[in-house]
Amino acid sequence: MSVPILSPEERRYAGRASKLLAASLAALALGACGDDSGQATGAMVRDSAGVRIVEYAGTPDAETPFAFAPEPVYRHGGGPGDYMFGAIRIGRLFPDGSAVISDAQNSEIVTLGPDGTQHSVMARSGQGPGDVVFVSAMFALGEDSLLVEDIANGRFTFFVDGAVTRTVDTQGPVSDGLTAHGIDATGQMLMSSSSYRRGFPEEWLSGYMVRFDLDSQVADTFASFDWVPFRPPEGTPENPFSHFGLVSAVGGEFVYARTDIPQLTWRRPDGTVRQTLRWQPEWVYPTDDHWDLFEAEQRAILPRINPHAQTDEAIEELVRSVLEGYQLEPDEALPLFSRPFGDDEGRLWLGQYTVPVRQGTAPSYAVFSPDGEWLGSVDAPAGLRILDVAGGRVLGVVKDEMDVESVVVYELVGR
Repeated sequence: MSVPILSPEERRYAGRASKLLAASLAALALGACGDDSGQATGAMVRDSAGVRIVEYAGTPDAETPFAFAPEPVYRHGGGPGDYMFGAIRIGRLFPDGSAVISDAQNSEIVTLGPDGTQHSVMARSGQGPGDVVFVSAMFALGEDSLLVEDIANGRFTFFVDGAVTRTVDTQGPVSDGLTAHGIDATGQMLMSSSSYRRGFPEEWLSGYMVRFDLDSQVADTFASFDWVPFRPPEGTPENPFSHFGLVSAVGGEFVYARTDIPQLTWRRPDGTVRQTLRWQPEWVYPTDDHWDLFEAEQRAILPRINPHAQTDEAIEELVRSVLEGYQLEPDEALPLFSRPFGDDEGRLWLGQYTVPVRQGTAPSYAVFSPDGEWLGSVDAPAGLRILDVAGGRVLGVVKDEMDVESVVVYELVGR
């Protein structure tokens, strides 16, 4: 008999881990379709063949029961004695308020104490036991346990109190075309497609939702979804504000959406649909002002990631060549949202879409209960990229004027 890869302690906390995500941009407007049922939330709720349907006739007039505290609990990075982050990618909160951060540039995993004053390196760059190269997902499993997916090393690694307790090799049973989003109530990983090639003829390329059993190392594909829209051949300009199909794990379930359709779908780990949320947004179409913002963003970013462009002439040629690869599509609405993310109470967060697109940042978030009830909007601190929401705290990243990244933690007050 094989030994289960999740211990009883880890399984007990797997439900919490399944509610955590990395974050991101999202909803542009939160109106709805359907008739108003007269409920306080303004939603009409009905059952269709066992599927809960929540439809909004308009943006509900509700105040969110919580807000960001005016000042963070702590800020770590760039200060005397702080860890010098290179490029923060993923972060998770533990129940005691401590945090764990994956630094993609340094290829290290760093832990921070509950007050942010102490830090230590849990995993360093390398291929040995306990080392990491490219961390694609992390999940906090209780007070002191962490599950790490490292797609470069092709494995899942369990850490308890900072020490490696077991690893699962995924180079054979799971291809590098999948990435983990969460953990269901039985301890199985919820994964989906993560890479594709251009040139497919379909209007939308299908992606796949997968459950991966860490014990048996068996991957079960149980649903497909519209993932990537048709891409024109190389050399043909693309829409700079293109749409996508997006998958996240919230509360031990998959949540799926297409950014051009005002609908969210909750799908149980067995593949069945539990709930669908619909609304009728005020569509926003791109204008020359949006293009100007997009161009300004490229002019700010491209010289930093192309240090070989030293002169004004070289920078201008670089910007021109990149912009030639895009073309504004005035008849195609801007995306409604990017990837949704969930908190430890199973709530769904959707951030306001803005141009230029600051990956993972949004000025405000609409928050929904696990049953699709619109709880209101939460204004976020300027420039905050949310990594995790758990235990009444928000873990995020901010940059200073020199683009130096720091970790910040805010309390959610009024809860």
